[in-house]
Amino acid sequence: MNEEKIDQITRMSNDSIEAVGNILDNPKANGLDILGVLLALPDEDFEIIRPLFQEEMAKAYEDPQNQIAMVKMFAQSGISIDDIVNNSDEVINELFNNGDIDLSDSKKDFIKFLFLSAANSISSSTINPAHTVEIPVVLCRENAKLPTYATDGAGAMDIYSPEEYTIECGETVIIPIGIKVAIPHGYGLLIQPRSGMSARMKIRIPNTPGLIDEDYHEEIGVIVENIDQRVKDVDIDPVSDHVDLVKLYGSPITIGKGERFAQMRLVEIPRVRWRQVESFGGFTEDHGKGFGSTGVK
Repeated sequence: MNEEKIDQITRMSNDSIEAVGNILDNPKANGLDILGVLLALPDEDFEIIRPLFQEEMAKAYEDPQNQIAMVKMFAQSGISIDDIVNNSDEVINELFNNGDIDLSDSKKDFIKFLFLSAANSISSSTINPAHTVEIPVVLCRENAKLPTYATDGAGAMDIYSPEEYTIECGETVIIPIGIKVAIPHGYGLLIQPRSGMSARMKIRIPNTPGLIDEDYHEEIGVIVENIDQRVKDVDIDPVSDHVDLVKLYGSPITIGKGERFAQMRLVEIPRVRWRQVESFGGFTEDHGKGFGSTGVK
């Protein structure tokens, strides 16, 4: 911080300097903690330090990690980024119309600046998703958990098992995941394996990808199969042709309570309208391709 900024801060009251210094020196303090301290300052001290924090916040908004954190914050609060950008006055006024917040106009303008700067930063960044689809969901089983994205860049949500299930060799079971959904028109949910589990274990989802249609409103279940063989080897005596069965059993697979065992992906499903034609024009009727005709190299 340069001398000019330090000189500005020293023009505040000693109590305000101490309050700001303490919160900035606290490694556990987050953005909301700092904002709370700033808004609690006397109006005259707030006016002194406001330009400094606006400048620093504008720089912070350019950091992709901060943008990711803001995306999460807006998602958890239920506030739409588009609403803030396009209807900022209405959104901000709604925040202050609950009667519990008594702030000066300058402090309200500061909060509006923070919201707008954050929303504009996210909107112009590559981490902002094209759009978010809201899906009503009901938890219908004890210990059920909502599917979640493991990372900000994940394309599918992890599915959790409400209970412990053991799948024997060669067995196929349906694991109910304890949720019912109302998928919006034009969308569907695909159920697919987790690649890590498929690589390590003999667990498969045989109907991959399983499709949950928009008109299905019952509890979702995931078909899971243990493809490990019950008998792995047969020993035949080459002299007598006597079959000596060696019973090398495979291993059962246990999916623990609360364990992630599959994935769910939202997809758009356009409707098909067939238009019958006599030919495709420019294409040969029988090009002799398909079913592996292009080879493997």
